Amino acid sequence: MTEVLAPTPDAPAVTDLATALQRALAASGEPLTLSKLRARLPAPFRAAEPQEVADVLQRLVAANVLYQYPKYRSPHDRYWDRGMTVHVAALVREALDERPLPWSALRRKLPAYAQGQAQEVVDAQLAQGMLHRHPPAGSRGPERLGVRPPDPKDYLRQELPALFARLASLGFTRPQLRAAALELLHDEEWDAAPPEEEPHAEAAPPLPVPGPHQPAAMQAATHPDAPDASHAP
Repeated sequence: MTEVLAPTPDAPAVTDLATALQRALAASGEPLTLSKLRARLPAPFRAAEPQEVADVLQRLVAANVLYQYPKYRSPHDRYWDRGMTVHVAALVREALDERPLPWSALRRKLPAYAQGQAQEVVDAQLAQGMLHRHPPAGSRGPERLGVRPPDPKDYLRQELPALFARLASLGFTRPQLRAAALELLHDEEWDAAPPEEEPHAEAAPPLPVPGPHQPAAMQAATHPDAPDASHAP
């Protein structure tokens, strides 16, 4: 018997411009200018006059339904259904997507309007585990930030060429060094902790030096070769 599946109901039709604008912005990953927003509206609303769209957007912003963003790379305002904190977090992750960066370099890559909130957003992302601290790339470099946890292979790639070059100067060939390194890495004892040193035996305390008024018995104990005063004539 063939099972008949009930048809999936379509999304309710948009009947007003305000709802169409909200849906278009909800589907966007970034704030949009009015012209870009109009291009994403359903066909019946694309013919709306720009001023009419702008008026509806301003009413939605006044009602705290949408957010108005500063101009960026365009002389026009932008709009989104998410606040500035969400937007700055997305900008930070986009800037760090290619490679980890120090804080100063990350801040320079952000738009001027986002730099004021960047530190707060970065701190929150670090606390939530959405960003990760990376050790400096060099011996004197600053700490870096990344969207992925640090990978030790990245640091080994930087250290191994210098190590191989130093050992090659002693007369070893690169194939010899590569084979020796692989052999060491497969040896379970290569990274064992060094054995703990045995504690040194404590030295015996020095014998007390007899004073002029020390009892004769103690003088005899400390200086066994001295004559016994008790048998003196």
